[in-house]
Amino acid sequence: MTDADRLIAEINDYYNRRALWHDYYMGYRTLEKMERLLQPIIEYIGKYIVDKNILEIGCGTGNWTQVLAKKAKSVHATDSSPAAIKIAQKKLSEFKNISFQVSDAYTLSNVERQFNCLFASDWWSHIPKSKIEVFLKTITAKLIPEAYVLFLDMSWKDYFKNEPYYYDIEGNRISIRDLPDGSKFRVVKNFPTENEIRDFVHNYGTDIIYKEFDSLKRWLVLYRAKDMAFLNV
Repeated sequence: MTDADRLIAEINDYYNRRALWHDYYMGYRTLEKMERLLQPIIEYIGKYIVDKNILEIGCGTGNWTQVLAKKAKSVHATDSSPAAIKIAQKKLSEFKNISFQVSDAYTLSNVERQFNCLFASDWWSHIPKSKIEVFLKTITAKLIPEAYVLFLDMSWKDYFKNEPYYYDIEGNRISIRDLPDGSKFRVVKNFPTENEIRDFVHNYGTDIIYKEFDSLKRWLVLYRAKDMAFLNV
């Protein structure tokens, strides 16, 4: 097992144990308040997700899943955390166009069909740099050519200065985080530049758009997936 694999396992363990507290940490007291807070982003992505069959990576407790489901034809929401999936299923039980699956985002080995849209929020920042190419190849294999791909994540906030962190040998920013039960975890939390993101995705997609939502401290990248059969990677 590589250092990156160990980090991924630790991150997965952290979010599985954190599931019960996740919405509290994120400040999402209700789904309605979450939607009001992030309305500018929701409006912007609307035309890209409407009537799509969406594969969601890292759905967590389902906060973005319900946003997607209101416009999409279907949402297949995946996460490595059984605890988070269980919470999401309970919260979103009234939606008939959502399916949930515990899955490893770096293999998606148990996801059998292809999709015409992919969405992931607060996921990219947790990918060890040496695993980004592996991840992008994996998701591209689950998409039809020209599928929309949308990644949404956090921009730098002064808040992050207050948490203990260090940089590992491959340049990942490693946060040291604890949970109410006293357990501590190493969590990758990178803040890539626009150029870094574009450099990674240009092999896998076309029509790349990068946008920052300054007031919300969020960035978004979207592109159209290339045909996996013709990727020169």
